[in-house]
Amino acid sequence: MKKITLSLLVIISLFACNNQAAEEKQEKDTLSEDEIAVAGDKLVWTTAYDSLSGNYLLKQQRQADADRLTAQELIVGINASRENVRMELIKISNDTIYVAISNSEFLTQRMGSAGAAEYMAVSTYNLTELKNIHFVNYAFEEGDHAAPGAFSREDFENFKPQ
Repeated sequence: MKKITLSLLVIISLFACNNQAAEEKQEKDTLSEDEIAVAGDKLVWTTAYDSLSGNYLLKQQRQADADRLTAQELIVGINASRENVRMELIKISNDTIYVAISNSEFLTQRMGSAGAAEYMAVSTYNLTELKNIHFVNYAFEEGDHAAPGAFSREDFENFKPQ
């Protein structure tokens, strides 16, 4: 009986310690509002909604110095702008940056066609600000509102830069 009681106490304490570690990790993975604002400010391009035309417009919020701009800085900004879609850098090769969105369900199924197109346009415009980068190759599971592949700024003619 003592062995069963002791075993139960050990198991309960292990689960209690494990749950606390998970809570601490979740707190560290969450950005504060100030950190999100700073990360979003790192983006060169954002969007504005034109209620008269019913379209999103690309808006350049700052000039970029392509020599100092980094892919990781831009990806942090893109991720901060959409907390439910997480982009990761795979590699940069020639004139293409390769990124992955491992859990793409929110992007492809829940943002709608306009939201997914807006996300892809903003991401593409920002990542093609990098020196000598003209294409963004997205890897994710295809859904109703977005498909993976290589995109350039020309693929988003509906988003008129201002």
